[in-house]
Amino acid sequence: MIKRTSRFWRQILSAGMVVFLLAFPTLAQEDSDPDSPTPILISEKDSTRALATKIDRSLNDNLAKNRSKAFYADTTILLYVTNLDLTNEEGANSLRVYVEDAKGRKYRFPVLSVEPIQGREWIYALTVRLKDESGFWDKPLLDGDVLVGVSWRGLTSNRVRLGIGKKGGEIKDDAGAIPTPAPIEQAEEAQQAKNTSRLHSGDRKRFMEQATFGPTPELDARLRRIPLTTWLVEQFEEPYPTNPYPNFILKPNDAQLGCPRDSPEYAVCIRDYYSMYPEQNWFFKEALYGNAQLKHRVAWSLGQMWVISGVDTQQSSHMITYHQVLSKNSFGNYRNLMTEMTLNPGMGNYLDMVRSTKNNPNENFAREILQLFSIGLFMLNQDGTLQLDGSGNPIPSYDQDTVNNFTKVFTGWTLCENTALCPNRTTGAPNYKDPMLLVQNNHDVTAKTLLNYPGAVNTNIAANQNGTTELHQALDNIFYHPNVAPFVSRFLI
Repeated sequence: MIKRTSRFWRQILSAGMVVFLLAFPTLAQEDSDPDSPTPILISEKDSTRALATKIDRSLNDNLAKNRSKAFYADTTILLYVTNLDLTNEEGANSLRVYVEDAKGRKYRFPVLSVEPIQGREWIYALTVRLKDESGFWDKPLLDGDVLVGVSWRGLTSNRVRLGIGKKGGEIKDDAGAIPTPAPIEQAEEAQQAKNTSRLHSGDRKRFMEQATFGPTPELDARLRRIPLTTWLVEQFEEPYPTNPYPNFILKPNDAQLGCPRDSPEYAVCIRDYYSMYPEQNWFFKEALYGNAQLKHRVAWSLGQMWVISGVDTQQSSHMITYHQVLSKNSFGNYRNLMTEMTLNPGMGNYLDMVRSTKNNPNENFAREILQLFSIGLFMLNQDGTLQLDGSGNPIPSYDQDTVNNFTKVFTGWTLCENTALCPNRTTGAPNYKDPMLLVQNNHDVTAKTLLNYPGAVNTNIAANQNGTTELHQALDNIFYHPNVAPFVSRFLI
């Protein structure tokens, strides 16, 4: 039986792709514009070096005597910050620690916990691991000082020095940087913030940065007067797109046939039909001036996961059809998105499913739908953290045999060139507008074993079935995996 917690997560995911936005305060706002207090990273009394201690130590009673040492990469330390106004719902995930080294490399260190210091509740201890959680860099080099800053509610603190491997080095303080020693009492700005129930400007800014393509004075003024839930309901009902999608006919793959060189309109033809210019121009116009900001932002976010290439997908009409799948499913059920994106010709071309047959199978799509689009490489807890085995190692969520079996499921699909079933078919041009069509004779009809997990559906697919039936069985097998909700939700957040 599927666990109740897993079912709960799936219901949240299926209800809409933007449920995470509802975590913000929803009270109507007055016209006054109170700012969140800007966080302050605490430094030593007479320098801009961070006040930092090992995880098993805390601040001395005499704050002026505290001195920081250098730390090794991948260790866990305590940083200290003040001038915060944390609500009961705000924890470690409400803060970000950003780092820059002397070579200009940027890191984001994970904040593991945040706790007020007993007796000095206006000072918070951040438990921070000295390792990049963005995944671009691994461990910071042991080259000396880096600059560390904290972000909270869209507001960024001062930056202080932190020694990695050793103290000192080539990095320079920010212009105007001054020591920010630990205060002996709570700052007036933070104290005043505790006495108001209004939504801080920093909260509004963060909301607009996450739910739209950037804050505007007009939207900020409106969010000060209405509950955020009202704005969300308006966005769910807002017609999309504000600016109509470009509508170009399908052209032959060979640009010389689609746009003859001797034509006086050759350059315009190439630009409109064989480049991403129309789609890019439309996208940014919609981002800057469109009314349905939330749907456009969610479609863009989903496109960062379900990626195809503007190099492989050369015609603008092909890419527009792909984006229409994203926007159509932005507020819908993730299972429907999985189906429509699996059969999208742009995706089929990019990950080779359109060419995968029983005699010449290609595993690209089978591998990517598991690794990138749904469950990831390792088993997850419902909070998105890794499940570990008895030796402390991550538990793989599938193996190569699983990929091989899904590869068989996805064989036999090709571009829709049947005139009766393909309303957008154009003679002499590949059909990238209609969903791909199954050629049953090219489909592998052998029995298949898919993902096996507690409460799994369709783990075993019987032989000699129709390829369409198998495709839906396989997508259900993936969708009901307990990893889907935390994997996709964490990506979107």
